[in-house]
Amino acid sequence: MIDGRGLIRGALVLALVIAATTWGTAAAAAPNNVVSTPPMGWASWNTFAAKINYNVIKQQVDALVSTGLKDAGYQYVNIDEGWWQGTRDAAGNITVDTAEWPGGMAAIAAYIHGKGLKAGIYTDAGRDGCGYYYPTGRPAAPGSGSEGHYDQDFLQFSRWGFDFVKVDWCGGHAEGLNPQTTYTAISDSIARATAQTGRPMAFSICSWGEGSPWNWAPGVSTMWRTSTDIIFYGNTASMDNVLANFDSAQHPTAQSPGHYNDPDMLIAGMPNFSAAQNRTHLGLWAISGAPLLAGNNLATMSAETRAILTNREVIAVDQDPLGRQGHKVAEDTTGLQVYSKTLSGTGKRAVLLLNRTGATANITARWASMGLTGSVVVRDPWAGSNLGSFATSYTASVPSKQAVLLTVSGTEGPTLRTGPIVGAQSSRCLDINNSSTANGTQAQLWDCNGQTNQRWTWSSTDRTIKIYGNKCLDAYNNGTVNGTAVAIWDCNGQTNQQWTVTTDGTIRGVQSGLCVDAANAATANTTKIVLWACGSATNQKWTLT
Repeated sequence: MIDGRGLIRGALVLALVIAATTWGTAAAAAPNNVVSTPPMGWASWNTFAAKINYNVIKQQVDALVSTGLKDAGYQYVNIDEGWWQGTRDAAGNITVDTAEWPGGMAAIAAYIHGKGLKAGIYTDAGRDGCGYYYPTGRPAAPGSGSEGHYDQDFLQFSRWGFDFVKVDWCGGHAEGLNPQTTYTAISDSIARATAQTGRPMAFSICSWGEGSPWNWAPGVSTMWRTSTDIIFYGNTASMDNVLANFDSAQHPTAQSPGHYNDPDMLIAGMPNFSAAQNRTHLGLWAISGAPLLAGNNLATMSAETRAILTNREVIAVDQDPLGRQGHKVAEDTTGLQVYSKTLSGTGKRAVLLLNRTGATANITARWASMGLTGSVVVRDPWAGSNLGSFATSYTASVPSKQAVLLTVSGTEGPTLRTGPIVGAQSSRCLDINNSSTANGTQAQLWDCNGQTNQRWTWSSTDRTIKIYGNKCLDAYNNGTVNGTAVAIWDCNGQTNQQWTVTTDGTIRGVQSGLCVDAANAATANTTKIVLWACGSATNQKWTLT
């Protein structure tokens, strides 16, 4: 949790460099990899804030089982902020109020396990946790962080029987700690605890995106928060917050089985959220392959909310074993977006049509943009029914601020790879300034950040390199001389929009025979991209990652 202040997200620095003709998405495996699909369960914060005790958690555990969420795959019960007020005994061991937690924390973990579920707990990376800086229903709690006691606390959590630990950042932020260094040390402590007890713990980093965790957290944790809280204490659910957190979590190259971008807990089923908003919310998290941690009151939720949270086909999209994060493949009109997620099995995709505008609008998903060819069968996972077979595309009417989730099955098309294009000399990405979609906008170098204005799709069939789904990398004005601007333009099939991606790392214009070049061998942000006679210089070498 945080106090609601905006946090500046650092730029994405790509660490994976692979062969020039291979575009990859897998992240390195963490040494404490304990899950193979995004964690599912329930967490206490969104509904109860710090006002929790044994009976509150027990009621939610019972409801998770009786409502069918457990059978649908929700397995973690995560006790968030409020369980501990920072007290320790003479040996430094955590102590709790046994009037609120009879039998201590081991007793509630045992109750959770007795229902066939897994138990999660919470602490802070700093000396004083969020309950000190932002008390929410309890007095300010000094000493409610684990700094100075990492080995002791994580061993204690493991001995109590916890299977998941979330580590917040209120103290770390206030003290100016380094996120990567701090969370790596915590990961090492968790590994040492596991070595002693034999109980692995899923590790949730909650630095709210500080320190750009998508760059390094895949190597040390199960999941990492990418943004501020989706709902703040005392506030009501908001679709604007859902969309903002969804956007902040768009780091597909960081995600792989066992390691997930975390846009925060679900607010589906909370007051003032409609069924349509709940479905949109679940669809956004499913297309992202995000952790699904319900945050509503399970004991009082409606049958409608229960049906949404337990929809098996939507959950299957989220839990697909490939572990991919869907990415935007088209935005024909500003605010009308198409996202595609590759699923296990040949020719399988999940597709999300998202309308960010203020009015209902038609949105079209084109099979070519997601690497499919021929006729494709379209299915509505919410209704559990097929919508028919469609030759080249599918169009749906999508209400304002809502999304339509689909699954599709077709034939894999020609080689189609999507990702950033990184300069070998500069380590910066091929970028379109300010996400412009205007014809003639010249490409440039910019710090890699994983956003859609740096996400290119190369097709081996028509030899185009596309962005936004409908704009092609273009030799401006059919230029064939040194210095010709490399720009974007509406795709038109002409040879000045065709490129050969070679094994030596160069990208050569079919019409001109010239190479894509960082002008004057510069490496700084805003360096313009031009065509130039091909040579061996590294300012003409590019890695497609």
